[in-house]
Amino acid sequence: MGDKLNIAVLGAGCGGQAIAGFLASKGNKVNLYNRSPERIRLLLNKKEIQLQGEIQAVGELNLVTTDISKAVYETDLIMVVTTATGHCDIAKALAPCLQRGQTIVLNPGRTFGSLEFMKTLIDGGLEVDVNVAEANTLIYATRIIRPGLSEIKGIKKTISLSVLPNHRTSYVVSLLNENYPQFYAVDNFLITSLGNIGAVFHPTITLLNRERIKKKETFDFYREGATREVVEYMEQVDYERRNIARKFGVEVQSLRDWLCERYGLQEDNLYDALHQNPYYRGLSAPKSFDMRYLTEDIPTGLVPFSELAKTVGVDTSHIDKLINIASKELSIDFRYEGRNLHRLGLNVETIFEDLEKITEFETIKDYRIAYGET
Repeated sequence: MGDKLNIAVLGAGCGGQAIAGFLASKGNKVNLYNRSPERIRLLLNKKEIQLQGEIQAVGELNLVTTDISKAVYETDLIMVVTTATGHCDIAKALAPCLQRGQTIVLNPGRTFGSLEFMKTLIDGGLEVDVNVAEANTLIYATRIIRPGLSEIKGIKKTISLSVLPNHRTSYVVSLLNENYPQFYAVDNFLITSLGNIGAVFHPTITLLNRERIKKKETFDFYREGATREVVEYMEQVDYERRNIARKFGVEVQSLRDWLCERYGLQEDNLYDALHQNPYYRGLSAPKSFDMRYLTEDIPTGLVPFSELAKTVGVDTSHIDKLINIASKELSIDFRYEGRNLHRLGLNVETIFEDLEKITEFETIKDYRIAYGET
């Protein structure tokens, strides 16, 4: 490859602005889209994003817009950097304006993001061949100081990636490696999806500190929230997650191993890995439950974990307890609204066959036929 890319970044939050600024600083032609104009108003005139912290750079944007069709027109790569709960809305908006051969990357996909996104595109009438990839995690730990100025607090050393159709994974990884050598291919989307560790970290620490959050205490989310008792419960949730993965024929990293690989840590236990990770220092706990640690990680992480587990008889009592507590605290039926099997186009009776079939699809036509039969 070697040529500069035409790239659309969808979502102008912390991750979106950081990714757009970096990719533009590398000489790529970058369009930045956001659904609401408020977040990008200052960028509409001065199409520039400055990066500070771990990356010192300035990126000149080609286009800043609230029109998604303009943002993605004639682009090679579409980086979706929104909360996972926004994936369906993005897919519905993209379905009529995608072009043959474009690559969409969900940063990150959480659990079964690429599957839900592809199904939504098909339901929306997509007919051209495209690639839909899910990254296991967001590459940056970042925050917006002000619109157009992002601080990169940390950069992950490795990021696993899977693609639908599966046989195009190597191509998509090579496309991303033009700017991000951290991305590497895994066998299929079960590995990236069941490797969703944010769904374990965030809800567990939040809900097991719920009395402190109700009192609006100020405390460090990881250093003070991840007590030894909380970490012990977290390891039980992680055991259930990894047991589900094994039932479906894949091995996923433990929480400790994931942290050590992504952040270059050397700790020999999860408690120390959480507490010694310099990128987690100073991250304040939320002051309410209405935030993405629950509203994103429960429906797009713990719910599909639990749904899969029920099809193969894996005990998920620790996961289910977190889902139930969050549903009660927020008065939301997360099982109904989350990524359940029906929403993903999967059948309880044929779950193994469905998942294996999806990994073998070669074109959009295969997905259209499959989803038309569900």
